[in-house]
Amino acid sequence: MKILIAVTSSISAYRIPNLVSQLIKQGHEIITMISEPAKAFASPQALAVMSQHKCYEDSDEWSNNDDVLHIKLAKWCDVCLIAPLTANTLAKTANGICDNLITSTIRALGDTKLILAPAMNTRMWDNKLTKHHLDLMAEYYNVAVIDPVEKILADGDEGIGGLAEDETIIKEVESKK
Repeated sequence: MKILIAVTSSISAYRIPNLVSQLIKQGHEIITMISEPAKAFASPQALAVMSQHKCYEDSDEWSNNDDVLHIKLAKWCDVCLIAPLTANTLAKTANGICDNLITSTIRALGDTKLILAPAMNTRMWDNKLTKHHLDLMAEYYNVAVIDPVEKILADGDEGIGGLAEDETIIKEVESKK
């Protein structure tokens, strides 16, 4: 299966190169894209090495070739996974904002399967806007949500908001065949 993974700026982004490696071992083809702030937690180089493909960044969107990258990526994938999905990227995509490579690609997915794996502080996860944004995504996209897990979060609080375990994410991705 061709899987496009969008990595956004949560501390749990450091786990994504390992997730990519596991999916490659399962026989999937992976392309990754990373938001600028996410590069503080995961390197494009590590994602590229693990996926055996270039990791795309915002600066690649309008390069010197004729391809419109966000359209090319949206057409390429069988399934798109956003992991980790931040409250910021959720709000942008739910409201149709296309101000970077990831949000533009999501907007272009059409009926392609979209899996959301949120990771955020409990207060953000419990905010009514988060549920509203997830409901909007379900209305406009072919979406599945992998709920975050309870754990000690980056700020030291214990609560729901951690990125789901790799096995859970892989199971959901593979159920989309």
